[in-house]
Amino acid sequence: MEQKKRLYLLDTIRGMAILGMFLIHINYDLPTMLGIDPEYTYSFGYHVFGQLVRGTFIFLSGYCAFMGKKTLKRGLIVSAAGLAITASTVLAGIMTKGGFIPIYFGVLTLIGASMLLSVPFRKIVNKKNAPVFFFACLLCFFLTIHMYAGYAGIYGHPLFYYPDFLYKAKNPVLAMVTAFIGFPNATFQSSDYFPLMPWFFLFMSGFSLYGWIGEKINSLKIMKIRIEPVTFLGRYSLWVYLIHQPVFLVILWIISLFIKK
Repeated sequence: MEQKKRLYLLDTIRGMAILGMFLIHINYDLPTMLGIDPEYTYSFGYHVFGQLVRGTFIFLSGYCAFMGKKTLKRGLIVSAAGLAITASTVLAGIMTKGGFIPIYFGVLTLIGASMLLSVPFRKIVNKKNAPVFFFACLLCFFLTIHMYAGYAGIYGHPLFYYPDFLYKAKNPVLAMVTAFIGFPNATFQSSDYFPLMPWFFLFMSGFSLYGWIGEKINSLKIMKIRIEPVTFLGRYSLWVYLIHQPVFLVILWIISLFIKK
């Protein structure tokens, strides 16, 4: 996208989501690095905040995937970044002798996989059927949001329960596959878990929204709004996401040295 045509509002919203993820990840690091476990992280409001941050990031990724012209290439790059994070956290878990739970199927893995899976839909979703895709994907998202817990429903209200065998894979490879889909077994653990379901449906709702009215939205003057340095963070969100956790851990480690003294 040329500089003069860049839709800065998308970068700005993405940057705000990145700032939200900063807060979430710092709160996750505090107990391990400093022994501080903020009580507010267990509140309903904080849970809602976390869902909004994650949802915004994923929804916007879907919107931009339809708008972009190199979805396949970008999907491979983001997937590789997700794999790199998994590998580094597995190594961290080994070095700390289990003191750090690795990240399996984190948000970058989810977004990369969703980009790749969305490629065929570029020829399927059009202005006529995009509204159907949009509302259908939103409905599927809300119905599967508790799938990891064994049931389909909307915010704590089960409509039906999934078969138990889907959550009892014993083969390590099969267990990883089912966890990636959204059926984790009892032994599965991940510091950051974003299975395909429900999150792929949210990604595709953003994807479908662009196919429906994206061109009209992008023509609005509001799309030129930028708030630096938030817009900068959103523009380079992948790189920011990759480096922020190591930076936070180093800073907290340095602080811990002074606290111990």
